[in-house]
Amino acid sequence: MKTIVLDPGHGGHDPGAVNGARLEKTDNLNLALAVQRRLQQAGQRVVMTRSTDVFIPLAERSAISNRNNADIFVSIHRNAFDNPAANGYETFVRTNPRPLDMQYAQNVHNDIVSVSGWTNRGVKQGNFTVLTSTTAPAMLLEMGFITNARDNQLFDQNFGANADAITRGILQSIGESGTPTPPPITPPTAGNAAIAAMQRTLNERYNAGLVADGICGPLTRRALARGLQTELNRDFNAGLVVDGIIGPLTRAAIRLVRRGMRGNMVWILQGGLLCHGFNLALDGIFGPITENAVRSFQASRGLSVDGIAGPITFSALLG
Repeated sequence: MKTIVLDPGHGGHDPGAVNGARLEKTDNLNLALAVQRRLQQAGQRVVMTRSTDVFIPLAERSAISNRNNADIFVSIHRNAFDNPAANGYETFVRTNPRPLDMQYAQNVHNDIVSVSGWTNRGVKQGNFTVLTSTTAPAMLLEMGFITNARDNQLFDQNFGANADAITRGILQSIGESGTPTPPPITPPTAGNAAIAAMQRTLNERYNAGLVADGICGPLTRRALARGLQTELNRDFNAGLVVDGIIGPLTRAAIRLVRRGMRGNMVWILQGGLLCHGFNLALDGIFGPITENAVRSFQASRGLSVDGIAGPITFSALLG
């Protein structure tokens, strides 16, 4: 088992690059979490510099890697430029890189270029703090330009493929083999406090009878589906049997849930996303973070990526 440090760039009060409602810090985190799950599935030890929307100083990101004696450090970012025509993917290593810096970066770079659809901008050198202060072989990935509409579309459409490519490149670099596979529908860790809080809310709102153990198993997902059916009956007189099964009648009754909406339907959507490992607040408000999570989930499941939760997306989340 090797130690891999994943560093989702920015976070908290530092959004990184911004394009309208799209925030670099959210894209970085969602992709890093997807890679984390794949690497853990492959039996590797993964340390995250952050796994939620918090600010971590640059020096501390390197220090986390150094304290854990990492075998490889991968910082995940999105690029940006004033000219919206700027596009493509590039990888950075430190100026005057060590041999392993270049070798590992080229492994990951080649895998991403092979699946991403982005223009290949090459492997470049730069004196980023997270590269120069990190003892382990280190790289910084610029996953397309957040200021370019086509790059954003490719980020969403190829989300799962990019997560697989980063995982393959890392495994190749540290001398491990195996093809990364999407993780099972479970939370990233057992005993997740946010999931436990969600389970308590499901018990209060829908008499779900769940044990608040923080594990999003079949009973919790079925309780979310029962809550969905209850809300459809309450708001739209759908006449559904509240059985927690997303069958044809339930799918036909599901209304589109999109950005700007509020309420229990949004809360249930957020609960489903939480069960799939996305870190977001269960506040019942469909804002940019929820929309980005929906887009990322849709991309990871090969669905049409529109950021709108309809019958197909709810079925994939809760079915």
